Amino acid sequence: MGGAVLVNFFVVIALLLGWFGASAVVAQTLASAPAPAEDPNEGPSIRWYQAHGWLLWLAFGVFFPVGILLSRYGQYRLKWWFEAHLVLQILGVITSTIGVAIALNKFDALNDQMTHTKLGLAIMVLVWVQVVLSIIRPNRGQVSRVPWYFIHWLFGTASVLLAWYNIFKGLDLYVEGWTVGSQKDLYVLFSLNVAILGFAYLFLDRFNHLMNQAKEQNVVHPNAQYPLGTQGKPNNLQESSVQVQSTNGTSNV
Repeated sequence: MGGAVLVNFFVVIALLLGWFGASAVVAQTLASAPAPAEDPNEGPSIRWYQAHGWLLWLAFGVFFPVGILLSRYGQYRLKWWFEAHLVLQILGVITSTIGVAIALNKFDALNDQMTHTKLGLAIMVLVWVQVVLSIIRPNRGQVSRVPWYFIHWLFGTASVLLAWYNIFKGLDLYVEGWTVGSQKDLYVLFSLNVAILGFAYLFLDRFNHLMNQAKEQNVVHPNAQYPLGTQGKPNNLQESSVQVQSTNGTSNV
């Protein structure tokens, strides 16, 4: 019961943080917009595009991928990995949903035939399927856990990778549609964001191996002298057989 209360507490905190954080991003972006003018670069429309972009960047460049890394590598090292994973995913759902809501309300995205728009809506379907999957998550040990886990992993990974591509497409559209000076810094910044996440994934994947380099071989791989799969058994014994004495002699089972 205590664990469930703690998880619920983190969920409520995440919902509040996500809502107020996303609202602050939108409010801050719109507050810096000048009065409407004939020049689109000086009107409020560009601020809606900026709010849309920053919210989706925050969701798929920070919240979702960091939550995935915590789930993959934190569960064996951190006691609070699940709560942190849950909070980050909720923050990602809230910020991405508000970002897409801006596109639907301000950009008439449903009638837009651009690849960026279609892909963005498809990604949000994956995101909300993930929400449903988290609600119906079977317990470990159940047969249904295997297909559930595979779908959960596949949809989560696909949504982030597709979103990275779509954010670059969105930057292209932003630069083409608004002559606000050089936007090279945005490409560099998001490329750096993706590179850091990629490096973190590769580094954490090899972290244990890296730390084991200072240890003796027989400590790192105590069964290294045995064939793969023998689980440390001597070479003259087969992996799944034992010698059984019977009245008719010796047989393998």
